[in-house]
Amino acid sequence: MVVRLCQEKAVPAPLRLLVPAAIVLVAVYVALPLLMAIDRDFTGASVMRGNPGLDPAHLDFAINAAVTYAVVLHALDVVLVIWFVLKALKGRHWARVALTVYLIVATLAGFVSAAAGSEYYWAVISADVIHLVMIAALWLPASARAFFAAHRRRPDVAERVGEPVS
Repeated sequence: MVVRLCQEKAVPAPLRLLVPAAIVLVAVYVALPLLMAIDRDFTGASVMRGNPGLDPAHLDFAINAAVTYAVVLHALDVVLVIWFVLKALKGRHWARVALTVYLIVATLAGFVSAAAGSEYYWAVISADVIHLVMIAALWLPASARAFFAAHRRRPDVAERVGEPVS
C-alpha cells in the first residue's frame, strides 16, 4: 500500500525515505519495552538506580509500572508515527508539521530515557538519529518542499466534490 501510495502521488525520493525510517523507528519503539519486560533484572537495576531509597519489597511493583509505562507510551508513539507518515506521504502539510513537532518532542523525551541509565543509550541514540533524518527529509530537500507546496495549492479531489479530507 505504501509503495503504491508513493508511486501514485509522485512522492519525491527524500520523502520516500520516511517509510524505511519509520519502520526502523517502530522496531526501536517495540524493542525497548520488550527488553524491559523480558529482562526484569535490567529494568530493576535501572529502577533502583533512579530510586535508591526504594524498599526492595516494592521493586516488583515498580518494575511492572515501568514496563507498563514504556509499553503504553511506545504504543502511542508507533500509532502516531505511522499515521503522520502516511498522511505526510499524501502531501498533507498539517501532517508534516505534526510529525516534525512529534519528532522534536520525542527527541527531547529521549534525554529522559538516557538519564535513566546507560543501558538505554542504544535506544535513545538510534531513535534520535532516525528522528533527525526524518526531520531533514521533511524540510531540507527542495523536492520535499515543492511536494508539500504543490499539495497546498492544488485542492484534493475529495475537497472539490465536497467530501471531508482525511
